[in-house]
Amino acid sequence: MAQRQTNLFEKTGVTFGATFLSDHAGQLMTDGRLAITELVANAYDAGARSVRISWPSARGEEFWIEDNGSGMTPEQFARRWKTLGYNRLEEQGRFAEVSTTRKPTRKRVAFGQSGKGRHGAFCFAAEYRIETWRDGTCIAVDVRLTSGGSEPFEFGDPKTTSKRGSGTRISAIVERNLIDADAVATAIGSKFLVDPEFSITLNGNVLDLLSLDVANATALPVDGVGEIEITEIDPQTSDRTTHLRGITWWVHGRMVGNPSWDGLDDAGAVLDGRTAVAKRLSYVIKADLLKPEVRADWAGFKASAQTTAVRAVARQFITSRLDALFADDRTSRKRSALTETVQTLRSLPPVSRENVAEFTESILTACPTIKPGDLARTVEVFAKMEKARTGYELLGKLAAISPEDIDNLTEIMRQWTVTDAKHVLGELHWRLDLISRLQELIRAGKADELHDLQPLFERGLWIFGPAYESVEFCSNRTLATVVRDLLGGTPVDVSAKRPDFVALPDRSIGIYAADNYDQAGEVFGLSRVLVVELKRGGSTLTSEELWQPKRYVDELRAKNHVQSTTAFDVFVLGSTLGDDGNDKVTVGTHTTIWPMTYERVLKRAHARTFNLLEKLKTTFPDIKGDADVSAAIEAGKTLFDAAK
Repeated sequence: MAQRQTNLFEKTGVTFGATFLSDHAGQLMTDGRLAITELVANAYDAGARSVRISWPSARGEEFWIEDNGSGMTPEQFARRWKTLGYNRLEEQGRFAEVSTTRKPTRKRVAFGQSGKGRHGAFCFAAEYRIETWRDGTCIAVDVRLTSGGSEPFEFGDPKTTSKRGSGTRISAIVERNLIDADAVATAIGSKFLVDPEFSITLNGNVLDLLSLDVANATALPVDGVGEIEITEIDPQTSDRTTHLRGITWWVHGRMVGNPSWDGLDDAGAVLDGRTAVAKRLSYVIKADLLKPEVRADWAGFKASAQTTAVRAVARQFITSRLDALFADDRTSRKRSALTETVQTLRSLPPVSRENVAEFTESILTACPTIKPGDLARTVEVFAKMEKARTGYELLGKLAAISPEDIDNLTEIMRQWTVTDAKHVLGELHWRLDLISRLQELIRAGKADELHDLQPLFERGLWIFGPAYESVEFCSNRTLATVVRDLLGGTPVDVSAKRPDFVALPDRSIGIYAADNYDQAGEVFGLSRVLVVELKRGGSTLTSEELWQPKRYVDELRAKNHVQSTTAFDVFVLGSTLGDDGNDKVTVGTHTTIWPMTYERVLKRAHARTFNLLEKLKTTFPDIKGDADVSAAIEAGKTLFDAAK
């Protein structure tokens, strides 16, 4: 038996599953904007100075993208296209290739690293044709997805002809994931047009930076020097990196240096390049007046009074624009952070309260992209430092504590640190508060309050089981949009505030997802999706209500917004369970639909907090909250913030 197994392994090669390539390439196989951007990036890395794209208006029509880059020899094509996990940095270096048709005026930093971008055409079709030519030889090959086996994709018979110049052309008949031409123009134009040496033509029209809806130009005078123009580009979507994002300088139609968020003076970076905003925004500064100050290699500017004056004006404008982008929610973010530590604030004298408020404002101004949780914790620490300066509260409490409680406290401290206790009790506090709010709304049972429940459940996914304790689960706006379009209903007003869930008159649907990761730590799709559908008060769950969510799941799978292996857990909540709607429904191997009453949800919530809420009410029936503290916590807050 052992010998037969050895022979079997000797004769059997590695095989690929049907979903291998979609797992390997991730969102590149399903996100049309990302796919076309990667295809243009390939042309950019090939040293192309121009790219022409023909984009269809309907499925079943052809699209093609052609560049005048360096192209590939048949040997280079075979090496690069057939190698999974191709290491571009090792094979070709960090800079883009130099086109054989026309050399660029400066070195480009290449986008590509792993070679996954070449799979972009598979986003739109299961088969595409690539033609690439250089050194007088053109090779044309059809590339097709397979259903698994010895290789994830295969090549047709290559055809070799003679052709002058160099370049690459990819074409396919669009079968899926078609986006409109305006979305294509925005995705690639906002990214690549910051480089004036790179031209893009879409359906016969040369894209211009200022013609994009997402670009706005402003002329600014510089005292004693002249005038500059700054164009702000905000496509509203973030890239995976800041490559070709940030601040770009143009002088007489040429780029000076490379795009970067590095400081416009010695103050440092304008934005933290790790943030989503830094991967979204771009600013192009046209400063022809600085031509005499450009270094000979065009890598930057010389130090001069003119350069300093222009940089100062540019920095003031850009920082003010960034400030304006965040100003809309600064007040609410500040108030939210302060209410997190309202009890400490109430114990502070007026001067210390002002210090905490000014500190919070300073943090938001200096770090506009700081996360709400980080801001709240920072403000809390500062408030406690202020409190430590103003009294002896801890000593007072220790002096008043009973001998029995001192023994209990000593026993606790033997097993836990103060930090452990603080974290556990803090989390427990918010969970008990969430249960109280859920009880109020669930038992009210009004249709308008139904939609207020959904944001609360977003903070209480732990109620549905330990699997949803992970912070990785968050609302998914893209999936919610697909479901909203499928239902064709008219959202209620609340959906404008929270477009990441579907709000209809008789129900509310929240969709929460957790990313999947490959061995390199890169996101490549969704591992699990949780759907929480809340029915209107008084509703009875029947088999029909349980099978309705199957439509959402089928639509999401059909449109390739999730992977075939993505698991779906759907919880449908109503007031009562019908005779034919009290059992879970299993669809295939990756979808489960669970019926549940609101009362059962509350019981699960209480059970997962050891019924502490009821025990506290029994043990401390006469405790009343401070009216001023309660008013401060509730002031200016909505139910969307209630569970924070």
